[in-house]
Amino acid sequence: MNVYQFAALILAAIGPVLALSGYLKAPASVVLFALGVASAFLPGLPQVNLDADLALTLFLPLLVYASTLRVSWHLLRFTFVPGVLLGGAQILVTVVLVVGAAKLLLPGLSWPAALFLGVIASIFDTQLFHEAKGRPRVPRAIADVLKARELVSRVFILGTLALAGEALNAGEITASGIAFNYLFDIPAGIVLGCAIGYAIVWLRRRVDPAPVEIAVSIAAPYIAALLAELLGISGVAAITATALVISAERINRHTGATVSSAESRISSVAFWEQASLMVSSVLFFLAGRALPEALASLESWSISMLVLVTSVLLAITLAVQFAASLPAVLIEPIAGALQARKGRPALGLQTAGVMAWASTRSVIALIIALSIPAQTEAGAPFPERNLIVVIAAFLVIGSLVLQGLTLKPVVVRADLVDEGEEEGEVDLARATIRRAAESGDPDEPHRPARQALLALRVDNRIGDEVLTRMLRETDLDARASEENVLPGAGPPNP
Repeated sequence: MNVYQFAALILAAIGPVLALSGYLKAPASVVLFALGVASAFLPGLPQVNLDADLALTLFLPLLVYASTLRVSWHLLRFTFVPGVLLGGAQILVTVVLVVGAAKLLLPGLSWPAALFLGVIASIFDTQLFHEAKGRPRVPRAIADVLKARELVSRVFILGTLALAGEALNAGEITASGIAFNYLFDIPAGIVLGCAIGYAIVWLRRRVDPAPVEIAVSIAAPYIAALLAELLGISGVAAITATALVISAERINRHTGATVSSAESRISSVAFWEQASLMVSSVLFFLAGRALPEALASLESWSISMLVLVTSVLLAITLAVQFAASLPAVLIEPIAGALQARKGRPALGLQTAGVMAWASTRSVIALIIALSIPAQTEAGAPFPERNLIVVIAAFLVIGSLVLQGLTLKPVVVRADLVDEGEEEGEVDLARATIRRAAESGDPDEPHRPARQALLALRVDNRIGDEVLTRMLRETDLDARASEENVLPGAGPPNP
């Protein structure tokens, strides 16, 4: 079997494996990782190494863009202090402490390797409180603050990744380099991303049919990443800003008019969800496949020692997240959400604990680890790469298993279960849609519905998840009411 046949086999296996995981009620990421480990011992399979440029250029923009499209600017606006400011401080403190702990626990570890570990340990996601099926229900304010921190963490952490790469190739990190990275590269990336976002919105107003609109949507994160790399600024900041602008501008909140057809919006949402799922699945499999070889090369480190180091690093990240969550529970919007549970003195501590426990290590950490080169630009070997890959795999899988399987009981124990808030928001949204349709133009019932939904989000009466859900229902209804509209178009004639 050659490498291309093996790649096809991986893609063909993802669907059945995900279905089997659901049937067994086992975490799909863990099953994929275990299959990757098992495949490393099967004879006849080719060696597959994830190319660094492929990971950072093709996979990373897709994952960042797909997850950000579901977020609105309003989430950052309503959670600015507890989410954005405290989240940024949390990330920087985590990196510093993890780097220090790695140097202490792993004698002889180089500074670039320690910085890579700081980046990998610090990046997290909050899927357990958002897209995950069967997720525990908590007050939306808590989930919103965590989502804002997730976005901020990606921008800061992947900006720090550039410093780690600089340290690896140049052998040092300068104060001017650090200042330039955080004070210029990230803001410049945001400005570039906003410009690209508005350009994409302008273009999508003028293209048709749906497959062409989706092709333009697919181009957005890669244009942002490539232009940012060309200009030497933060690509993740550019991709994130691009997605936020497109999310904000795809519907005019004053008129309810859209920049694209209902068909393209329905198809686009499905595409990005599927693409993100496939890429994440492949990464978990490849990380598992790389683990045995990486472990075999670490003759001076025992597995028990690596598990201990991983446990300490994970404990540090959770402790910092807990500390950063303590002041957040005293600030809006979380303080207001907890007001109904007043009189429970330990609730603040419980809420901070749940916020820390819900932040699992991200699949993006696997991209970073697998994309680290085995040698520097000058051709010098970087033997600590395999050590980083092993610890990254242990961190991500350990976090998903430990936190993922116990989060629901933790939420119940903290008395933070809130099953009614989201359904209440859905009922409010549907009632608002009905009133808007009754009072609006009968020939254009969907525009006032979208306008009313956006007004609810502006007032923070519904969250991004409910907004996305109800806009999708509106698009499905709009698509069903259209006549003589084909679902797509064939390829252009040669």
